Amino acid sequence: MKKNRKQKHYGNVKPKNYRAIYEEKFYDILFQLRYPLMTVIFFTTVGVLALMIINGKSDGTSVLNYFFHTVITFSTVGYTEGYDVDPQHLMMNRFFATMFIIISIPFVYMYGLVTTVNVFINSNIGEIYNYWRMYRAMEQLRGHYIICRFNGITRELMKNLKRRGIKFVLVEPDPTLESEIRDFGVDFYVIDEPHKRSVLLGVGIEHAKGLVTAFEDNTQDLSVIVTARLIRPDRENFMVFATATTEGAAEKMKLLGANEVIVPDVSVGRRMTSFILHPPSPVLSGFLEKIAYGERTDIDIMEISIGENSDLIGKKLKDIKMRQETGATIVAIIRADGRMKIAPSGETEIKEGDSLIVLGHPKALKRVEEFFEHHQIEKEEVEA
Repeated sequence: MKKNRKQKHYGNVKPKNYRAIYEEKFYDILFQLRYPLMTVIFFTTVGVLALMIINGKSDGTSVLNYFFHTVITFSTVGYTEGYDVDPQHLMMNRFFATMFIIISIPFVYMYGLVTTVNVFINSNIGEIYNYWRMYRAMEQLRGHYIICRFNGITRELMKNLKRRGIKFVLVEPDPTLESEIRDFGVDFYVIDEPHKRSVLLGVGIEHAKGLVTAFEDNTQDLSVIVTARLIRPDRENFMVFATATTEGAAEKMKLLGANEVIVPDVSVGRRMTSFILHPPSPVLSGFLEKIAYGERTDIDIMEISIGENSDLIGKKLKDIKMRQETGATIVAIIRADGRMKIAPSGETEIKEGDSLIVLGHPKALKRVEEFFEHHQIEKEEVEA
């Protein structure tokens, strides 16, 4: 009896194998060379067998000599016996070689060479190889981001991700933008519809860290979010970010599974309001903006939440020695009730539900994550 394959929660949809698509194209090119190859093999075999019959020899050395004789004949490299020939067979050998050249040059040399050159010139084999190499490398990606749509918003996003060394795959449905995508220097991209399960599976959504969708039409964003959440329903381990034209559309996207949704008009309006309320400083405003939007690579900011299973609850900042161990600084603490404590002193006590705002070098922030993970208490200990 055949065993029933376990049904996946999103259905038994096969990932679209982009590497295999170009492997098949490469095989198609090779398939076009079958007739020239068969012609070469046929005439080589005829030549070797004919010389064996004429000379009455079938030992290994003679067969090798006849093979060499045949190849240099139809390849027009040159002609000589290159081995001892019995005098009574010499004229017959040369007569056969003459006839063989007359027949083999048009059928083997000209036909085979012209067909082979034509196939390689018209097949774009170099381009096919570049696609194959890109998709083979794409299959090895882990912890990357999937970006849907190539436009002004995602251009800026991809530029900053490349600066940080974060890998991503671009999915663009419009094939007319491919040349622009290449010129922009995107390492991994596919021209396909991102709302399809097979496409998202093909670009490695099961191994990705998150997805960004930024279409001009919100219905496309909604389709992508629904499909992505169907495959990766865990909001904590797989982040989905989107843009929306209205706040109503943004609310729908959040209900369907987006972690965060940005409404460009609202964001720009709030930014302009901040300039009016707080006149920008030439140095300070640019500095804070670059940190907030990830433009600086030497400094970053992150939030650490203190849950019930942290053994740091009840301890003072000076006692945990986080700055000495990581090199990062706690610049603010937001309490569970929303109150904010700016530049907390060493006497400040850590409480359950706190959110610690930490500033430092990206490497230091990685040490911060490890520091707080080290102070997590196992669930069994908490229950005890």
